[in-house]
Amino acid sequence: MSIESFIAPKHNYPFLWFMDFAIESLMRVVHNITEVNISEEDKQMLKGFKDKRLIYISNHPSTKEPPVTYVVSKYTYSRFYYMASREVFDWGYGFVGNVIQAVGAYSIIAGTADRESLKMTRSILASPNGKLALFPEGEPTGAENDNLLPFQPGVTQLGFWGFEDALKQDPKAEIYILPAFIKYRVAEPLDEVQNEIDRSLEKLENHFKLSKKGKSIEERLLSIATSIVEANERQFGISSDPSLDFDYRIGQLRHKILNHVADTVGLKKFNRDANAIEKLRQILSTFELVQVGVPDPKGELPKKELAQWGRKYCQKAYDLISLKSTYILELPSPERIYEWIYRLESEVFGSSSPRPHKAYVSFSEPILLSQYYTQYKTSKNKKEIVDGLTNTLREKIQELLDKEKQKSYRLFSASYRF
Repeated sequence: MSIESFIAPKHNYPFLWFMDFAIESLMRVVHNITEVNISEEDKQMLKGFKDKRLIYISNHPSTKEPPVTYVVSKYTYSRFYYMASREVFDWGYGFVGNVIQAVGAYSIIAGTADRESLKMTRSILASPNGKLALFPEGEPTGAENDNLLPFQPGVTQLGFWGFEDALKQDPKAEIYILPAFIKYRVAEPLDEVQNEIDRSLEKLENHFKLSKKGKSIEERLLSIATSIVEANERQFGISSDPSLDFDYRIGQLRHKILNHVADTVGLKKFNRDANAIEKLRQILSTFELVQVGVPDPKGELPKKELAQWGRKYCQKAYDLISLKSTYILELPSPERIYEWIYRLESEVFGSSSPRPHKAYVSFSEPILLSQYYTQYKTSKNKKEIVDGLTNTLREKIQELLDKEKQKSYRLFSASYRF
């Protein structure tokens, strides 16, 4: 179906020149990112893509990756296009939409055959120097910088379709796929980070009348999270059983919340057996259809008021999806601790502010789409080829993630007690 509410990109060059100058200052104000670090060698590599077709892909644990990617694009001496959720264009009464449209973003409505968006994507990739930034993990974002969500195969499929169109214009056409990984690290001295984390946890502990005395950093985080789980268990009629594993309890709770939302809004074809992130994606994509006013002749979509109500609980479910004991117990690094604090603060206080941090961008060797296209074109099972390349791309970014993770460290020693 053709989505009439499609929003096309509009590269506004005076605005882009301003953004080239201001982007890093704006990131400091909006996201508290004090620096985007790209090695000199990688800057030279990026410059080599100036006159080439490119699909840039990276991990997507937060809302910060698009502006970081804009910084990356500056070193290619060309302009990227960005695919963004349609409802993002309505944020801030349309102000956000005007800004991202001016830097090259266009809309996509997940869960629909958004033909106009597909047409735009193919056109960008067929252009001689077309460059498109994509985030294969999709929405909602993964929230954990040290983990990847499964990649959505649509990214690879779009690449093949764009390559087909490019070949019609130029039989020698090539599309490069550049996998990147963005790692966020604290920007302040170690002792300041330790003190700030201690103060932040004390505020949360005071809310639940918890004591930090004699606890490790992991125990403090888990005791606060357990208090949140217990409060939500009472709200949703789940019997609290302290003998049960924390991850089991929070997993049961997040599914209870998502099922409750789906049942209350009357969501059609809801898969109750799916994992929590897939359930959340299905619910949020449905709410987006409602928000942007997609025609609903069969009456399958919930009312707008119900969709707005459901979003509040989806945020709660998202916060809970992001809290896994194994993640913090494996390595209580400053960055993982802050990821937990942001989720805990969001749940308890309704919002959270990012602390100063830096973004480090690393890259894998680019992949030439032509090396896979012949097999794709001649195969009777194109899905198999698409899935295979999607897995290869994920493995490339996972390798980058693993290298960055080796640089992480415990913020407090294992024996330290408050």
